[in-house]
Amino acid sequence: MRWKISHSHDPRQIDLLAILVLIVVIVAAWRYFGDRPEPQNPTAFIVPSQSVRW
Repeated sequence: MRWKISHSHDPRQIDLLAILVLIVVIVAAWRYFGDRPEPQNPTAFIVPSQSVRW
């Protein structure tokens, strides 16, 4: 038995809209988790102090 959300919309339109929303969510998650920038080298931020004598 189909859901009866509204009498003016065809249930196939609602199914198509749900499929499109799922595709958009999957693509957005793939782009978010797939395009992470590389972590920067933490040693690049170390600035030697000028008061230290070796």
